[in-house]
Amino acid sequence: MKLAIIGAGASGLVAAIKCKEKSPESEVFLFDRMDDVGKKIRATGNGKCNIGNLDQTFECYSNSQFVEEIISSYKQEETLLSLGLPTKIMYGSGLYPVSESASNVVKVLRDRALFLGVNIILNAKLLDYQIENEKINLRFDKYQAVVDKVIFAVGGKSNPNLGSDGSLFDVFANHGYLIIKPEPGLCPIRVQEDVKSLFGQRLHTIASLFINGELLFEEYGEVMFKKDGLSGIVIMNLSSLIGRLKAPNAKIYLAILNQNNEVITAKNLFEVSKKSANPLLAFVGEELATYILTLAHIKIDHDLSFEECQTIAALAAAIPFTFVNRYDFSFSQVTLGGIDINNLNRDLSSKLEKNVYFAGEVIDVDGPCGGYNLRWAIGSALRVADGIDFS
Repeated sequence: MKLAIIGAGASGLVAAIKCKEKSPESEVFLFDRMDDVGKKIRATGNGKCNIGNLDQTFECYSNSQFVEEIISSYKQEETLLSLGLPTKIMYGSGLYPVSESASNVVKVLRDRALFLGVNIILNAKLLDYQIENEKINLRFDKYQAVVDKVIFAVGGKSNPNLGSDGSLFDVFANHGYLIIKPEPGLCPIRVQEDVKSLFGQRLHTIASLFINGELLFEEYGEVMFKKDGLSGIVIMNLSSLIGRLKAPNAKIYLAILNQNNEVITAKNLFEVSKKSANPLLAFVGEELATYILTLAHIKIDHDLSFEECQTIAALAAAIPFTFVNRYDFSFSQVTLGGIDINNLNRDLSSKLEKNVYFAGEVIDVDGPCGGYNLRWAIGSALRVADGIDFS
């Protein structure tokens, strides 16, 4: 049997390895349009590769019930060890390779695939495919291939310079698949307010998302100010939620925290004001302190009254920012949308075409930062490999 896997990211590499282990006599071909495998993996976890998450809940994913059915049996630590990747837990429930090296992860997976006899073919861009007489004809930019089964692990549209540009979504649509419109997820956002003066500032905060006046999400973490908006893990998570909800009228509030990581109070400010003309400087940088005082219409040219501290604290506890839009795919870490899950069986085979499978980000599934998307990429690849009949 000949099996082709299109896309040599996390899903493609793991699928190739597990399929070859399952059926050593089968020919497994791993194609990628880039000049090397696993380029997107190398960028994960700031180069440390947050390869999974031991959180046992699935509500944080889009199509969470579907995700749970597909990957709940995936034993992350055990499987990764079988791939040559011993792991450790960091930052709560995040799973990282012991090496803390994303580049090493790619090398281990690539070397394992080659050792098993997987044929890795690079610089091969798939243009289209046809199915005739139960054979799958793959048409690449430079040549053609005929195989018995194919796994599409082509990713979405996020970070196109790292391999996945979404060009095959139109091809899949022409084959009858419903494509949920791809949109950028886990990305910075632009805001209406003028934040140029805050560019480069970092703030440990509680970020709250309100839509139509209702609190929908709240998370503690670091926010970074850009020239026209906000970034950081908590903002990226908010960006995906805004995208899923199709909510253009979103408001984000950031809270200044005191020494106990609690929202700042008038009492905190009033106590400091007895020793400092600008009590906000005890909690944030000068640029952000000035920004808040400007919003409060308060000048620091006199001893602050408790009432003035109350006004400042009310703003500092919920600095308002009005969502405008998300950054584009060049800045996103994951794609919202993709192949509709209703086109797929629970082994991730196609309901429309025989011997066609999908895995990873190409499917309409996304999760937050923290290893959740790599968990899905690897878990879905395992499900595909388990379900393929090589007889």
